[in-house]
Amino acid sequence: MNRFLLPLVLIALVSLACSLTSTATPTAEIPPVETAAPPPIPIEAAAEATVSSGKAVLLFTIGMHIEPMGETAQGYKSGKGDYHQPPFFQRQVQDILVVTQIVEAHGGRMTIQAQSPFTSVAIESGNTLLADLAARGHEIALHFHEDAHLGKKPESLSVQQWCAVMKQEIALIQQASGVSIIRYWSGGNLYVDVYEAAECAGLDVNSDWKNPRLQETPLEFVGVNPWRPAGGTDGVDLSAFTQHDPNGAIIFLPEGQYDKTNFASMRRSNAAGGDEAYFEYLKQSLYASLAAADAGKVNVFHFTVHPGEFRGDPQTPFGVIEKFLTEVVDPLIASGQVQWATFSQMADAFAAWEQASPSVAPR
Repeated sequence: MNRFLLPLVLIALVSLACSLTSTATPTAEIPPVETAAPPPIPIEAAAEATVSSGKAVLLFTIGMHIEPMGETAQGYKSGKGDYHQPPFFQRQVQDILVVTQIVEAHGGRMTIQAQSPFTSVAIESGNTLLADLAARGHEIALHFHEDAHLGKKPESLSVQQWCAVMKQEIALIQQASGVSIIRYWSGGNLYVDVYEAAECAGLDVNSDWKNPRLQETPLEFVGVNPWRPAGGTDGVDLSAFTQHDPNGAIIFLPEGQYDKTNFASMRRSNAAGGDEAYFEYLKQSLYASLAAADAGKVNVFHFTVHPGEFRGDPQTPFGVIEKFLTEVVDPLIASGQVQWATFSQMADAFAAWEQASPSVAPR
């Protein structure tokens, strides 16, 4: 059964469609989109190759975090910019469009993670960006800055409070995008009960763990093989998070075989050498992840960008991303070593692998 199920969980390599139309035109209601994934493809999928052919394949994508700039739906203010200011909002929208079009041109799709006030402003202004991206095969998900939605000391609040606000944010994403099912989230990393709250809110896929106080990720969390954490972490006790629970509700997607605890934040450090140096590090980490990939397991690698990040030369905006995809990723796609997949598709590949290999430890 899994032989036919597995190809359904991965992304199609599709041709680049026409450019997205203007997203500023108000619409009365966005029709629901049952899934942000494109149709399944009639070629061997990475999970099927992993199980049956003995070939290690690395599932790859780029995630995007949309930060809570301005007053959120819960009345808290956050960030240096403000999505309630139309010029700022439109500039970020255009930056998102350019990056997603670059990725599409290379056959990929992203997992776009949004939150208020971006979502609430999109709804109020009739902006259809998220719906347009969902229709083009990008996954729409939640990026949850807990302090921007729950206030100070959110780790002291109950699971029920977290769940209610997560649901509120998810509802805004659904209204702004028309996507009925939101599965993935990032954020809430220091809340021990975050997985219980996320399950309550209907979420089942997580990644991008970074200690917001230290701007670091423990090396215990890196690697290429997903697992189901037995629980959350306060950033000090990692035991539950690193323990696999086969009955766990949440699938965690590590970011890859990185060798620095500050890999998620080093791009903002002048000492890191700028955009070119950061993408050189990404290249080396991608190669290390390929070397660590296991032919008998599901393997993943991804990195995160923000709207406007890595814009670089105005004449060739986001050229460093284009260069990385052209020179590094495209050859690996062509050779079959790497395949594009959104975060939920990576999780689905892992869940299908679990059914096919119940006696094999995921990590």
